[in-house]
Amino acid sequence: MLLVFAAAALLAATEPTSSAPPTPTEAANKDLAAAPALKPGEKKMKVVCRTETATGTRFGKRVCLSLDDFKRRQEESREGFAEMQRNHNVTPTKGN
Repeated sequence: MLLVFAAAALLAATEPTSSAPPTPTEAANKDLAAAPALKPGEKKMKVVCRTETATGTRFGKRVCLSLDDFKRRQEESREGFAEMQRNHNVTPTKGN
């Protein structure tokens, strides 16, 4: 009987945990809270969240980055695509 009361007290003392994963907004806020403090003279970057959909799927993935990071990724993609177009082999083959 004492064992039952001890088990009940132990269960009551523990906090209930949520089995649901954090939402993307909660995850982004947690990452921002864990970020190091700003040094004097640094300005705070604004974080923007977007949903990106990969080719071949209808499901999006939430990506949270600063505006500068989004612009940098866009420019890198543009440069990579231009590089592929420049290096495309346009010489016809001689056959099989």
